Amino acid sequence: MEAPFFATVSSLVPWIVLEIEKLIENLDITTCLAIFGVVFVGALYLIHVIALCYGIFHLHKIYEPDATLPGVSIIKPIMGTDENLETNLTSFFTADYHQFELLFCFHSPQDDAVPVVKALIERYPDVDVTIFFQEHEIGFNPKINNMIPGYMAAKYPLIMINDSTIFTRPDGILDLAKRIMSEEKMGLITQIPYCMDRVGLANCFEQVFFGTSHAKIYLAGNFLGFNCPTGMSSIFKKAALEECGGMAAFKDYMAEDYFFGKNLAARGYKSGISNQPALQNSASTTFTSFANRVGRWAKLRIAMMPQVILVEPLQDCFPAGIIMTLSVHYLFDITIPMLFVIHFFFWISMDYMIMRVMQNGPLTLSLIQFFGFWLFRELSSPVIFIKALMTPSVRWRNNIFHVKWGGKIRDRISV
Repeated sequence: MEAPFFATVSSLVPWIVLEIEKLIENLDITTCLAIFGVVFVGALYLIHVIALCYGIFHLHKIYEPDATLPGVSIIKPIMGTDENLETNLTSFFTADYHQFELLFCFHSPQDDAVPVVKALIERYPDVDVTIFFQEHEIGFNPKINNMIPGYMAAKYPLIMINDSTIFTRPDGILDLAKRIMSEEKMGLITQIPYCMDRVGLANCFEQVFFGTSHAKIYLAGNFLGFNCPTGMSSIFKKAALEECGGMAAFKDYMAEDYFFGKNLAARGYKSGISNQPALQNSASTTFTSFANRVGRWAKLRIAMMPQVILVEPLQDCFPAGIIMTLSVHYLFDITIPMLFVIHFFFWISMDYMIMRVMQNGPLTLSLIQFFGFWLFRELSSPVIFIKALMTPSVRWRNNIFHVKWGGKIRDRISV
């Protein structure tokens, strides 16, 4: 069996060498563009492979309880409520970690979620909990304004920021604490965003997005050492952030999570991801709210890293497929339909396997449902990106932000 195989490979070598010689002899602008297209899309294929392998190797590890780990102060910024809020917050009251405190931060005492938190405090009197209300604004970023009182009062060396829409498993805090204490220079650990299994078309669509296109960039980016943290669930060493000026130093930046990681890296600290994904469990997802959310992130990426304008529209399945098939067809005269079919099946198969890794088992969606949501995401992505380019102002909660190049907020308008 081995001899025929190696003979076949050996017979291909002269053909490959001949084709390369032809390319060099006929090198022109079009040929250079075609070569660049193959390299660019080939890098996207490699991202899939890296993400899948890293996800298999890294995610869903289980740690044994460790009483030597430091205490954790968990800051929970909350604004408003939904039918899943109590479930999400209860998962933190019942977390299996030896030493932690919950610091709930509200904009005002009139917030609808305040009675929910107070009821949980009565139900779990042994949990160390403090409620804070925002006293004044220190900058343009409302989340920083909201969290500052909790951050200043935090009594443990590890600070965890966790949105109210996140559900945690019993060992979720342990997982984050174990990861950040694994190295002395580890300054920030984030949970890769994913979603709880929920009913509803928009919820399933959101889960496919976070399990495929978002997951592969996040996994591959972390493996390659890029700064790509998320603020919905993260943990950092307070002493490390204090070296950067503390939380108040980021009061005028829109994407404070990104700048946490960037400033920590500038001081020699590392960032990474935990073994468990962040399980989003909001009850109010709609297609419109999801599109606005993804569009808001796109606007921030454009403001912080303008170079993404040249790359991001081309990194999805269909634009990349067009680039690859035209490039390979021009270089090697291979049939376009066959190339695109191979590209398409590779892309969707890798996305499906990555989502299986994120899920840590079989999906609750059927193959037909997965294909439908995946296809809709791929087709809607360019529309969301173009809309983000055309309307660069960022709308979040009850505010409209104008963000300068570099990610700093220029002004904020309340609506």
